[in-house]
Amino acid sequence: MNLTLRHVPRWEDRPHVVIRPMSTFGRYWAEPIQLGEAVTHQGQGMLFTACRNVTSPNHREYYTEFDNLSDIEVRFLAAMIMAVDFDDGVVSPYPASESFACEYDGDLSDPNFLHTAAITLRGEVAAMHRLATAPPIIASSRNLFEYHHGELNFHRLKKIFSAVESADDLLLRGLQALIKCQMMATHAEFVEEANYALYVSLDALFSTVRRRLIRTGNTDPSAYDAQAYVHNIFNETQSGMRFFEEFYTDRIMTMHPENKYGIFRHAPISRSDFHYLFKMVRAVYREVALRK
Repeated sequence: MNLTLRHVPRWEDRPHVVIRPMSTFGRYWAEPIQLGEAVTHQGQGMLFTACRNVTSPNHREYYTEFDNLSDIEVRFLAAMIMAVDFDDGVVSPYPASESFACEYDGDLSDPNFLHTAAITLRGEVAAMHRLATAPPIIASSRNLFEYHHGELNFHRLKKIFSAVESADDLLLRGLQALIKCQMMATHAEFVEEANYALYVSLDALFSTVRRRLIRTGNTDPSAYDAQAYVHNIFNETQSGMRFFEEFYTDRIMTMHPENKYGIFRHAPISRSDFHYLFKMVRAVYREVALRK
């Protein structure tokens, strides 16, 4: 089999496969994942995803230079993250900024395709001139891939992946921020900034919950209604609090150096705050996605 990889993010005018290497900075499921239109594979010292990208009929009327991940990649990576139970650690994929497009309409799980893709990708990466600060994407004795300690619940991951729709821009924005916050938290120097991405994800989650409530007949859902919805989906006792109220003050003081609580030279948050909020947001996103 011959396979030609083009070092471009994607083609907008025709279906194709996006192949993206993962960095050793991330943490992954040990098991290969094969979902028909999206797969993971490890070979030639690399771990990569291959996702069949179909041009979305939704025309996005805005300009951005930060749409590196295609919709299907966001869905796939987010499903890996959300397949983890609340107190069972994290899976935190770290996609490289480089990706390759190829024309291939066969089975993505075909061993011949995956073997050829791994060899071809390794050759392309070896020929690239990457920045010294670029995250490592080829495993070595000093940079090994790290895996989650638990067994993958493939059925759950598949359900989550199918439930996240490419047409839902709001959900995809929130999930991409959820992916990015863990990427940033990998680096000790940027754990504070990881909270910023997590707050964006939280805000998108709030808007997503409000939209769900509007569909049920609540024309103007409040933050109290949104939190009640969260309690309901987890069969919890109603607290009477606003949506994620226990994190509201910290978020305001962190994102606005001068605010109604005073002036803060440093972000008044802790590392444990980030990890706990991440687990909560991850769990709510999963349940919201599964309850269309």
